[in-house]
Amino acid sequence: MMSNEDNKLFLKVYQEADAQIQDDGEEDPFPAYLEGIDTTLAPFCPTSALRVLKALRMAQVNSQDTVVDLGSGDGRFVTAAVSEFNAARAVGIESDADLVQTSKVLANQVLGQDPRVEFIEGDLLNLPKIVHDVQWSVIVLFLLPDHTDKFADFLLHHYRKGARIVSLVFNLNELPELKLKTSDEQDGIFVYEL
Repeated sequence: MMSNEDNKLFLKVYQEADAQIQDDGEEDPFPAYLEGIDTTLAPFCPTSALRVLKALRMAQVNSQDTVVDLGSGDGRFVTAAVSEFNAARAVGIESDADLVQTSKVLANQVLGQDPRVEFIEGDLLNLPKIVHDVQWSVIVLFLLPDHTDKFADFLLHHYRKGARIVSLVFNLNELPELKLKTSDEQDGIFVYEL
């Protein structure tokens, strides 16, 4: 875990981002349906900064972990994994170029130039080409249940090798092999582990 000052900085930066998103949402209450924004797999619905910390704490992220966030939005899980839990590496994969750029800016505000953090613009349906040969120990995703099958092979491959899977809002009951370790249904956090 990082110092209390680092924790305050993460919360400050991402709570300000939350406030900006809230302001933007009041201007357009249906951002998931904006032209030009790909919401095929899931809309961009940022998780509050406090909920990010709670989910990573529930997954017991630590300095030995290599974390990937599928559909990383503005990068808050990636940034928190490194800044708050000292993860060895964290990668966010996002299809929206503007969100990738926002991720880099926000992460830099919290961490400066930290080589443990990386954001990749890419199509999640091409995961093997984007993140091949990496052994992820924590996988974070917010995925509509209708699309779980598209990621089943990827998730099960890493799960069988010991990865913890953090699913937000929706459980992963469509994959019966996954064993639920802990959850907070009220906050929509589901952690799976062998």
